[in-house]
Formats: sequence, structure tokens, C-alpha cells
Amino acid sequence: MTVTVTLRDGTSQIYMRFGDAYVKHGDGTLDIIRGGVKGSFSYAAGEWTDVQGDQKRWKSARFWS
Repeated sequence: MTVTVTLRDGTSQIYMRFGDAYVKHGDGTLDIIRGGVKGSFSYAAGEWTDVQGDQKRWKSARFWS
């Protein structure tokens, strides 16, 4: 899926690899997770204004006692 990040200056960065997704963090930072690539691209809080595409859903393990 394509992920498009709009930066503060109005330009856009496009990530077009299969499996690309984004994660918004509570502190305002943004991570782009790229399919088939180790690591991620990160944007600081205030560096980006909008993001479109697939949002990564984190699966949390559930422990039953």
C-alpha cells in the first residue's frame, strides 16, 4: 500500500512498497514501516502534518492466568 506523508513545508513523501504502513505515536512522532526492509523511517513531532495510507495495527499478546 502507498503511504503519503505531507511535510510541514507542503511537500509530500511517498512510500510505495508492498506492505508499507505507518504508526502514529502519542507523542506526535510518526514511523513508516517498510515491507521487506529492516528498520523504519521516523518523523519528529511537528515535522509532518498529514499521513494517508495503511495504519499498522500492533497485535498485543494476551496472557491468561
